[in-house]
Amino acid sequence: MQVKNAMTMTEKILARASEKTHLSPGENVWVGIDILMTHDVCGPGSIYIFKKEFGQNAKVCVVSIFNLM
Repeated sequence: MQVKNAMTMTEKILARASEKTHLSPGENVWVGIDILMTHDVCGPGSIYIFKKEFGQNAKVCVVSIFNLM
């Protein structure tokens, strides 16, 4: 499948993952993912939903937005 140009890198990645040729800003898509990456502020809510939808063994990566130094 060829993904059209004139999209951001994120739009191109999500278009390919959702098997679409083009995405527009604000469009919702469903894609298969293998890991959730979130930051510590939104993490608890999104981790709960992710684990509920994909199982307790689903991989999660949490990135802290605070500098501990």
